[in-house]
Amino acid sequence: MDRHLATEKQWLRTRLESLIDAARETEQKLNRLAALELRLLEAHEFPAVLGILLEDLKTGFDLDQVALVLCDDQNDLQTALESHSLPEHWPLRLIADPAPLRPLREPTLGSPGDDDPHVLDFCGMKKLSSRALLPLRRGTDPIGLLVLGSCRAERYSTDQDTYLLKRLAAVVSVCLQNTLSAWRLREIGVTDPLTGMRNRRFFDQRLQDEILRMEREGHALACLFVDIDHFKRVNDDHGHATGDHVITAVAQRLAHHLRRFDLLARYGGEEFVILLPALEPAEIHAVAERMRHQVEATPVPMDQEGEIHVTVSIGAARLPPRLLKGEPPEQRARALLNAADQALLQAKESGRNRLVISQEFRDAGLT
Repeated sequence: MDRHLATEKQWLRTRLESLIDAARETEQKLNRLAALELRLLEAHEFPAVLGILLEDLKTGFDLDQVALVLCDDQNDLQTALESHSLPEHWPLRLIADPAPLRPLREPTLGSPGDDDPHVLDFCGMKKLSSRALLPLRRGTDPIGLLVLGSCRAERYSTDQDTYLLKRLAAVVSVCLQNTLSAWRLREIGVTDPLTGMRNRRFFDQRLQDEILRMEREGHALACLFVDIDHFKRVNDDHGHATGDHVITAVAQRLAHHLRRFDLLARYGGEEFVILLPALEPAEIHAVAERMRHQVEATPVPMDQEGEIHVTVSIGAARLPPRLLKGEPPEQRARALLNAADQALLQAKESGRNRLVISQEFRDAGLT
C-alpha cells in the first residue's frame, strides 16, 4: 500500500511539474507576444510595422515563414512603399482586388490545402507542414492576411485555441490602419491636390535634404523653373476649369521625363520646379529641352473644345558641389533657386517657349 501511494505521489509530482513547466512556457509566450504587440502599437511608420511582422515575429516565435498580403485597391500602399527601400526578400504582396480574402473571417489552422487563397502562392506555402491564416479586417472589410507557417505539423493543428491569434490579428489590423492613416495625412500636407504632384512645402524641405546629400556625395544639383506661357489667356478665354486641366496635363508631360529620384513640384499657380541631382550640364540641357518640346508638340485635349496648344519657358541652374561650400544649406539653396528664377525671367523676356541656363555658377569657374 505504501509503495502504491509513493508511486501515485511521484506521478502527481511529475504531472504537477509538467503543468508548471507548461504554464511557465505559456507565460513566456504571452510575455513575448505582449512585448511584440506593444512594439507594433508604438511604431509610427508603415515600414517599421512591416519589419516587426516579417522579421521580428518570425525569429522571436521560431517560425519558418511569416508572410503578409495587403489589399491595395487604391494603389496608395504601393506609393507608400516606393518611398522606402524595403528588403527584397520580405514576403509581402499587394493585391488590388480583396475578393480572395473575403471568405476568411476567422483564423484558419492546419496543413496547407488546395482551398488556401491563390494569392499565397508567392510565399512557399506547399513547403510548410502547418500554417495559421490570420485575416486582417477593418470592420467587415478585409485589409489583408497574415500567414504564420511552420515545418512542424503540430505547430498549428486544427484543435488549437485561436484566442491569442485573434488578438494578434486585431492588433496588427489596428497598427496597419493607424500608420497608413498617418502617412495619408502627411501626404495630404505635401501634395498638390490639383496635379497630385508634390507641393512647395515638400519641395523646400527636399531641397535642403538634397543640398546636404550633395555635400556628402560630391555631386552637383540642378534646378529647373518651368512656367506655362500666356496662361492668363487660357483662363480668360476658356475658364478656370480648363486652366486647371491644362496645368495638370503639363505636369504629367514634365513628369514623364524624370528619373525615380528626381523631384517635380508645383511651386504656385502655373509654375513648376524640378530638382535634378547628379547631372552634367549637357544632360540638364537635354532633359529640359525634351520637356519643352513635348509640351509644345502635344496639345492638351479638351472634352468639348477640341484642343489647346500651350508652351512653357524654362530657367535652369546647376549648383556645383564645391560652390559656397561651408555656407548654410539654406543659403546654398537660395542661391540655386535665385539663379534658376533669373534664368526663367530671361527665357520669358526673350520670347518665351525657350530654355535659358544660368551662367552664374559656370562663370565662377567651379563647374
